[in-house]
Amino acid sequence: MISLPHPRRVLIFATLLSLFAAACGGGGDAADAGSTSSTTTSTEVEVVEDVATDVPDTTTTSTAAPPAAGPVMPFTGEPLDGSEAPSHAAVVVKISNNDDAARQALNGLDQADIVFEERIEQEATRFAAVFHSSLPTEVGSVRSGRTSDVQIVANLGVPVFAFSGANDGVHAQLREAENNGLIVRSSADFGDSEFSRISSASAPNNLVADVQALAAKSDGDAAPTPIMNYENNVLELGVPSAGVSVEQRTPANFVWDADLGGYRRYDGSSPAVTREDIPIAPTNVVILTTTYVPSRIDASSVDALTVGSGRVDVYSNGYVVQGTWTREFERDPYTFVTADGQEIGLAPGQTWISLAPVGTGTELSQQAAQEFG
Repeated sequence: MISLPHPRRVLIFATLLSLFAAACGGGGDAADAGSTSSTTTSTEVEVVEDVATDVPDTTTTSTAAPPAAGPVMPFTGEPLDGSEAPSHAAVVVKISNNDDAARQALNGLDQADIVFEERIEQEATRFAAVFHSSLPTEVGSVRSGRTSDVQIVANLGVPVFAFSGANDGVHAQLREAENNGLIVRSSADFGDSEFSRISSASAPNNLVADVQALAAKSDGDAAPTPIMNYENNVLELGVPSAGVSVEQRTPANFVWDADLGGYRRYDGSSPAVTREDIPIAPTNVVILTTTYVPSRIDASSVDALTVGSGRVDVYSNGYVVQGTWTREFERDPYTFVTADGQEIGLAPGQTWISLAPVGTGTELSQQAAQEFG
């Protein structure tokens, strides 16, 4: 678990999760393991003892802008300045993060409003990038859908869900989600024209999606509403922090960069950049402590349970605040609340949500952070 850099009183977080295992996953290379319609209930209690570590020697000149007075973009909290929010649906693109070749082929991820990072098997992860305020014409590389995704995207309105590859069980789950009005499917598997291959990368990392064209596939009445609060109060509620490291196949390190106004991501020790050399540096990083269960479709895969409650650590403006996340039903937004009941609000901008198993997040010391870059 993440150790905050000052003493904390004992906090107890009880996760009472009850949902259908139809939100279980599996990739395009696995066989259908049969029926997926059973109910799984997982209860997890985490006790966080007093932490007596020193506050990092972190110097920050961060100042938090006040929340926007008027309407804002639903997934970034950025002010609309008198204009109306786009009426089109959100577009979710599944993007590969399995190895160096996949990361070198990344494009368009910097323009996403929200990026979910989910585990798919063992310690491998994949991105579900949510686009709404910006609609780039080339995003990739596009990879397979997982049925974890159905639950992850259920509170985004009725998003267009773009993917490539899935086994028969996953295809069935995604088709059911579409029939139930949760998503609009679009896939290179169907020969959809919104996907193409680029010459600057090799298969399977050369498939890209036109998000602008994908947005046009929505019904026009599926404009999303916010799924998080953008009150921008982490400086007020939290303590200075240099960043966070998340344990996975290649550790994901997020280091506060005041010049960029965000958390510069490093895959291991390598800066995460797009093919156009644009740094990945989200404004906010949310470590959403998540329970994973084995997939009933693919025995090698795991699925994230994102309905219920658990620990959350919110990084913003060079500060961190610890609390509890809650999402009672699939279509509900996330609520982040401190131990004394104050709602945690993000800063306007891109948010990275790491769906992290218990114990896989570690607070970065100032010394460790300085070793990056």
